[in-house]
Amino acid sequence: MVQDRLSSIYDSEEFRRYGHEVIDILADYLREATSRGDMPVLEWREPDDMVAEYDFDNPSNTDLPLGKFIRKVIGGMNHLHHPRFVGHQNNPPLMAGMIAQICSAVINNGVAVYEMGPASMAAERNVIRYLARMIGFDDNADGIFTHGGSAGNLTALLAARQAMSDYNIWEEGVRNDRPVGIIVSDQSHYSITRNAKVIGLGGGSVIRIPYDSRYAMKTGLLSETMKQAEDRGIRVICVAANACSTATGTYDNLEEIAAFCREKKVWFHVDGAHGLGVLFSKKYRHLVRGLEHADSVVFDFHKMLLTPGLNTMVLFRDGTRSYETFAQKAGYLFEKHDENEWYNGAKRTLECTKTALGIVAWTVIRYYGRETLGGYVESRYDLAARFAEAIRRERDMELAVTPESNIVCFRYAPGGLSGEQLNELNRTIRREIVRSGEFYIVQTELEGVIWLRTALMNAMTEDSDLERLLNSVKRTGAVMARMPE
Repeated sequence: MVQDRLSSIYDSEEFRRYGHEVIDILADYLREATSRGDMPVLEWREPDDMVAEYDFDNPSNTDLPLGKFIRKVIGGMNHLHHPRFVGHQNNPPLMAGMIAQICSAVINNGVAVYEMGPASMAAERNVIRYLARMIGFDDNADGIFTHGGSAGNLTALLAARQAMSDYNIWEEGVRNDRPVGIIVSDQSHYSITRNAKVIGLGGGSVIRIPYDSRYAMKTGLLSETMKQAEDRGIRVICVAANACSTATGTYDNLEEIAAFCREKKVWFHVDGAHGLGVLFSKKYRHLVRGLEHADSVVFDFHKMLLTPGLNTMVLFRDGTRSYETFAQKAGYLFEKHDENEWYNGAKRTLECTKTALGIVAWTVIRYYGRETLGGYVESRYDLAARFAEAIRRERDMELAVTPESNIVCFRYAPGGLSGEQLNELNRTIRREIVRSGEFYIVQTELEGVIWLRTALMNAMTEDSDLERLLNSVKRTGAVMARMPE
């Protein structure tokens, strides 16, 4: 009987048995991943081969026990807990956060309105207040959690568009006779430009400002850039700053940008998805001086606070602005008597259904605290600085820029090769190292030059691991450079 089957799949004792088995498998995985043994960081498989592996008709998937399936999944994934994972800005989450995420998945409250997840909305409210105080906002600040920095930037830019336009752009749409624009650094995350197009401003509305030798915004050009936009008939309503940039981990001068925005009466947005972990650090807190003047801030807990993803906070200095983002009616969800209900999250985010992000973030802060989280941030930034010094000492190695965060860009650059040959050589080095499974690294392009890029996210990555990485790059590069084209 179908009903009997449906009842049996919710058997609590069966869940307990499977749960114990899966937790044991995951615990064994964590022990192996962090041990610096022979486990590859990524066991490379070609995309089409992996698709075939997970084909429902593949005999290996017939009658596959859940435990073996979990082991199969682990074997086919990138291992962020491995100390030699130094690639993308994904962190190996802390234990309490993992447990909270599991709890959230089991309870599965879609937090659109307070009634669907009271504990989560209460936790979210307290985390927002906690971070607002850390930034330096007063009690008028407010915000919301959302799934990822791109969605967070979109939420903030929608609020800026509505608050700073001199007509109701939400209801009327963008008027051709009164276009508005956003000033961004050429090093801004692609989501800023993409979101400007998503909200209907058009590609011409994104006014790019050059960067300096640090890859930070040239703030001295803000007035000139704004005038050039106005000469083209575009009214600038927002300046978006990096704290820090994705490619190089560089922080824009927030104090100077804030002063400009106050003078010109435009919205000041800070994309701090990666770099606002420094709020927990006494040593590096100075990198975001001026943040307290921002109108909106985006911060990913799943970047530098060791929280399972996705988990993003959008914070507004003037909390009433957060309600302007999505000013529309949904009578089946909301009562009419109170327009500004902080506890009904769907009024202020893209998502109607949202997971219990507040609970997970609250758990990480409560069970690890500022000292541990700040110490983690400082250790990764310090490690990046030492890695940069090691690169400078190496023959045939170049550093793109002195790191300000945990992101380091470098390349193998032996003499006698053209620029394009060096680019192809470093692309090849990266591909060979990743496919060997020894390390996971990525690459970035700066002014037409390909650089190897590391984001030192893993708390267990040490100087010896990075020394091994340099040796691997040199060894692989030397072999590849000798190969005939």
